[in-house]
Amino acid sequence: MADSLTTKSWLPGGFEPGLVSLVIPTFNREALLQETLESVFAQDYRAIELIVVDDGSTDGTVGMLRALAVPDGITLEVLEGEHGGASAARNRGAKASRGEFVMFLDSDDLLEPGALTTLVRTIAPADIAVGAWCDLREDGRSEPIHRVFGKDWLVGLLRHAWFATCSTLHRREALLRGQPWNSDVPQDDDFCFVAMLGLAGATLATTPEVVSLYRKHGADQLTCGDPLERSRSTQGVLQRIEAELDRRDSWTPERREALAYRYFKTGRMVWYNTGDAERFEELVKEALRVKPDFKPPKSWYRWIADLAGYRNAERVAAIGRRLFR
Repeated sequence: MADSLTTKSWLPGGFEPGLVSLVIPTFNREALLQETLESVFAQDYRAIELIVVDDGSTDGTVGMLRALAVPDGITLEVLEGEHGGASAARNRGAKASRGEFVMFLDSDDLLEPGALTTLVRTIAPADIAVGAWCDLREDGRSEPIHRVFGKDWLVGLLRHAWFATCSTLHRREALLRGQPWNSDVPQDDDFCFVAMLGLAGATLATTPEVVSLYRKHGADQLTCGDPLERSRSTQGVLQRIEAELDRRDSWTPERREALAYRYFKTGRMVWYNTGDAERFEELVKEALRVKPDFKPPKSWYRWIADLAGYRNAERVAAIGRRLFR
């Protein structure tokens, strides 16, 4: 069952001007969460409302939270509950929030110094602010990742120009027009959440300043899960987006092209990671269903697909990857 919260009641409409609510779901991440909170405490922005939603942890997370010394200008509320997953925990935290702005920060990610000041400045003309971020791996951090979007940023999002939750600040008024986090989406829940905001008309502003570190680690991350299961989850999100586009009568040629491309790209990722040709062709058919005249972007791939079929085009692509890797 999806969360019982409705789009009108999933968070309160009133807010405290200038307050940033940081909603942090956590489950058995005592040490990592402490690092995340330290990065929040080091912010130069005030006022901050911290809402940590403990999702049924069995380690020392709650005890650590109760013993924290919280700096001036920051409040901390700890919500305890049974294990229900990150999406449900984010909704519970949002329901308790009071800020004009809301960020959903995962319990293993880190804010860079000055991040909230930068994002509050960036969001001034928009509903959503997105900063650059770096992936944080065991061997160090990646180069900054910065997204640049056209007038319809949803098109870029559909084409897989995703952005990290830890680099995103939301205006409460925009969240009220969107939908809550969906517990029925096991993976790509962040993609689903932000896409629904875009479909509700939220505007977006970006900054090239690095505001966060997105930690890449361990098999407990959903992004490290089974590629086939991930493709099914992505397909489910795309179907939800299709239904919402129909309901709002908000299709454009660019959105149709982008959605078809995302089905196609998801199929290619399955082929690359598993070699499952049947699943690849299933997703190619979905792309062609959305846009019957869809063509892959690369001319050589289109030529082979037209001549010998998509499966053979992908075999040639696999050979090319091995030769030029």
